[in-house]
Amino acid sequence: MTSNCVSLYSLAEWKNGLAFKQIHFTEHGKPIIKIAELKNGITAQTAYTQQLFDDSVHLTKGDMVFSWSGNPETSIDVFWYDLPDGWLNQHIFKVTANKGVHRLYLYYLLKSLKPQFTAIASNKQTTGLGHVTIKDMKELMIDLPDYDIQRAVGEYLYSIDHKVYINHKINDNLAA
Repeated sequence: MTSNCVSLYSLAEWKNGLAFKQIHFTEHGKPIIKIAELKNGITAQTAYTQQLFDDSVHLTKGDMVFSWSGNPETSIDVFWYDLPDGWLNQHIFKVTANKGVHRLYLYYLLKSLKPQFTAIASNKQTTGLGHVTIKDMKELMIDLPDYDIQRAVGEYLYSIDHKVYINHKINDNLAA
């Protein structure tokens, strides 16, 4: 097994969302996805827009997103996007794995780095909010294994997560 020491930033494309303004909001259209939507889903507080923006900030199910700003303990995390098509708001990166990086491995790598992200954000915390910058991700060095190892690890962890998800669904059905 060989590995390569690289910066976290070099593993993916990190596209930050847009800073939407009140003028963009409408009652209907595509949802504007903020950290609140990633955590709670679409609610009455969700803003919408009918405007069109660049595809790089368009979200569809299965996209990987990383919230990099907010309460360090509760907001900074990686998510699989699982809501209706929407537009990415600021303070969230849409993460696209680069060639040679398995996307499932990258997802679980980001999950495993949550304690470091929390510490980084806590050290910069002002008025309750902290953040993880691109500079921080460039300084965070990762020992990246070969692609075949990445794939095996990512697929194994995903299979466990999927089993947990199915068990939660079964439990919810039994409780109902």
